[in-house]
Amino acid sequence: MRAEITASIMCADLLNLERDIKALEQAGVDYFHYDIMDGHFVPNMTLGLETICEIQKRVNVRSDFHLLVNKPDEIIPLLDAGENDLVSFHYHAADSIGRCIKLIHELGANAGIVLDTEDSYELLVPYVDKIEFVNLMMIAPGFAGQPIVDGMIEKIMETRKWLDAQKRYDIKIMVDGSVTYERARLMHKLGGDILVAGSSSLFKGDMTFEESLKTFAEYTEHKEFINTSNV
Repeated sequence: MRAEITASIMCADLLNLERDIKALEQAGVDYFHYDIMDGHFVPNMTLGLETICEIQKRVNVRSDFHLLVNKPDEIIPLLDAGENDLVSFHYHAADSIGRCIKLIHELGANAGIVLDTEDSYELLVPYVDKIEFVNLMMIAPGFAGQPIVDGMIEKIMETRKWLDAQKRYDIKIMVDGSVTYERARLMHKLGGDILVAGSSSLFKGDMTFEESLKTFAEYTEHKEFINTSNV
């Protein structure tokens, strides 16, 4: 099974946003990845909730909300999220992780915890029976176009092995940051189920959206775990 692709809307042409979102929908992207920032948890601000709501009105694409905010429990109830949508928040941003998960589930959406590059999967121990996915950051959060942090590729496999050891085969792994086409192949083989495509691939400008998604599909058509010792 190929990896699912979630398009990082912050990387779209914001002056031609309607054109891009409709083209992505027509090309068959799986999700729209909405980075919601408050300028405090990360020193950046991108898409506001009003803009996201307008996008949701114009397309029929599942939503993937990535909350890069302090006190995510105050933002979660404001989201227009439901069945088959994804909502994730950063582990260190939440005063109560359990409350955030509960609020996401009350919306009917799937709950995920974001682990930053320095975070271990062991932080998930108290919540492994309560979440539907985990978002592994490959870069420091907040800005697109950054190089991948050393050791993050291996972290995908380590997290997948740990989840399987907990018998949580159903928990999906999202991979966020520096997802190139070639790297997508490896990320998927090591356990990445959902890949956030942004300025390193989908919005790079060297392919149409349809060509880009076809390339992702070809590169991630088969999933087989491999040893990373020589990667």
